[in-house]
Amino acid sequence: MKKNLLTLTFLFTAVSLFAQMGSLSLAFGLPQNDFRENTDATGFGGDLSFAFPFQKGTPIYLGGDINYMVYGLNSTDHDLTADIVANGQLIDQLVIPLRVTNTNSIFGTHLFMRAVAPFELIQPYAEGLIGFRYISTNTKIVDRSDDGRWSDDDDDNVISRKTVLDDWIFSYGYGGGFLIKVGPSVFIDLRANFFKGQRAQYYDGDDTSSWTVEFNGDPNSYDRETVSGDNLSYENRPRESTTDLLVLKFGVAFKM
Repeated sequence: MKKNLLTLTFLFTAVSLFAQMGSLSLAFGLPQNDFRENTDATGFGGDLSFAFPFQKGTPIYLGGDINYMVYGLNSTDHDLTADIVANGQLIDQLVIPLRVTNTNSIFGTHLFMRAVAPFELIQPYAEGLIGFRYISTNTKIVDRSDDGRWSDDDDDNVISRKTVLDDWIFSYGYGGGFLIKVGPSVFIDLRANFFKGQRAQYYDGDDTSSWTVEFNGDPNSYDRETVSGDNLSYENRPRESTTDLLVLKFGVAFKM
């Protein structure tokens, strides 16, 4: 899935180089309606859009938009212990120091039609959008030991990466904004989009911050090869609702 998202991002970026209108913005996502009732998380990330004129000389543009926002991020240190017992007697106790990082994120990609008022200094615009959003919760477990004995040395001491929950959401909406001219072809871009989203299951930061990690293997067989993500358990209690979202964007745009 990560490869697909990276490929899509690369294609959008490549196409945007030939666009006649484009923008790069900071983005803030505010859950709405049932989504807001289930979570008070605010997303933060970036947005890239590009557009071409529908017909030369007209203020109507067709384009695409891609954005990524994190709406929950937390890290917790855990020290897992296991008693090694032989013949009913405690021989030793092993300690595995871990850091668990949970990331909740939303990736969105939409096509849009935009009408821009052809004024000189401030150009208001309106747009309609349709596309998809990908909502996911990912967990990374890192070995905190000094010698990295529980992890793969070639992977920054990462023991496990796991997508705990993910979902694709059909998404459509409308919005608008203002292009404020600051140079011959450079504008400040202030934009807001409201998206209707299908029902989905998801977590927020309050959920993931309370997760615990346990080792379910045989303590007598602890070594670099046997400690893996399959031995780690999560407390999974997903929320579910429609996923309406208000996205506020602040950036820089260009027109050629």
